[in-house]
Amino acid sequence: MEKIKAARGTKDILAGDSKIFQLIEDTAIAHFSQAAFDEIRTPIFEHTQLFSRAVGESSDIVNKEMYTFNDRSDRSITLRPEGTAGVVRAYVENALDRSAKPQRLWYRGPMFRYERPQTGRFRQFNQIGIEAFGLPAPYLDLEVIQLAYSFLKKLGLKDLTLYINSLGNEASRNQYQKDLLAFLEKHRDEVCEDCQRRIDQNPLRVLDCKVPEDQELYKNAPLIKDSFDEESLRVWEQVKDGLEALEINYVEDSNLVRGLDYYSHCVFEFKTEDKGLGQQSTVLAGGRYDKLVDQLGGSETPAVGWALGMERLAYLIEQNLSHEKTEKNHIYIICDDTIEALKLSSKLRLDLPSNFTVEFDFDSAKIGKQINKALKRTADYALFYLGDERESGTFKLKDFALEVEEIIGSYDELLTKFTSQANMTKGTLNV
Repeated sequence: MEKIKAARGTKDILAGDSKIFQLIEDTAIAHFSQAAFDEIRTPIFEHTQLFSRAVGESSDIVNKEMYTFNDRSDRSITLRPEGTAGVVRAYVENALDRSAKPQRLWYRGPMFRYERPQTGRFRQFNQIGIEAFGLPAPYLDLEVIQLAYSFLKKLGLKDLTLYINSLGNEASRNQYQKDLLAFLEKHRDEVCEDCQRRIDQNPLRVLDCKVPEDQELYKNAPLIKDSFDEESLRVWEQVKDGLEALEINYVEDSNLVRGLDYYSHCVFEFKTEDKGLGQQSTVLAGGRYDKLVDQLGGSETPAVGWALGMERLAYLIEQNLSHEKTEKNHIYIICDDTIEALKLSSKLRLDLPSNFTVEFDFDSAKIGKQINKALKRTADYALFYLGDERESGTFKLKDFALEVEEIIGSYDELLTKFTSQANMTKGTLNV
């Protein structure tokens, strides 16, 4: 019988990769909690109208990439292609817009887009993102950018560059659309079919085009900052001054508009020089969206956020791993009685920090076979707990790396030995 394979654009996350995913999530939980962000979990599918209204009818996501179907009651349902719209919907529906400001939320989970699979990019992919509500630019913008920067740094990423742009306020953006449209009409026949459609639907979208010939043409397009009014210019200068005060280097990119229609004022991307991701070098991206809460039925609320793809981030972390041996805390119990081994392993798992792995042989095989199993499992230590050790209340510990053995006089002494080792940092990858 023919084997059934995973659908194109999906991937099984096996043991090796899942450890990196766990590292990313554990770091996110700790890092965002320190910044007073609370986790929110929204449904994987929503009414299609949510995304067409929030993301924008002119966006590639709505036009080309959504997984949409009618349910048994003939309602149009879409697997979420991004996280912000669902979080804002939940923010409004649960009356969080009436709570004390600012509201700081973060999320994680699978998203779905029908696009060409490539390195680090899949049709089902996992995102981590944050959304902060209730304060106008620029200070909340600076907080979420700084939080993104420190998060990526904690995960050991290097060669990161922050690209920023401003779309201005609504009045400035409307004026720029007119100026840009006048330029595009002169070159309509020279651009790709997608950009011809964008000219009619949302001219700003053309700046996000990836066709090299079109990109070259748009270098001569009007600059959005030339349309800024006093407020837009003031906010933009405050963002840049704040980044300099935070010592976060940045590059201004006048063509950075992001792929969604709800952004205003500051938009940003962190990119990497890693060649393995090809042209799609963006690691994390986001921006401000002051009108979206009102657009989805809530009271007008300024907001800003960002999101990252976990598969892309995991790929970069894996590529940056040191080729040197990573210190681990894997203990393999060598015992001649399965129940006694189970009792000891349960006690150690309870008493040791979470960065320890404790394992044993359920078959209580011969000692030599157990040692071979420990080596195959790449254990760092063999902890002998045989009849003689149990009777005397001692333990024999073998360090496989150093090839030394020692007798530990008591259980408390054993705990002290493990927990006092400064190099016991499993989960902190060398990058």
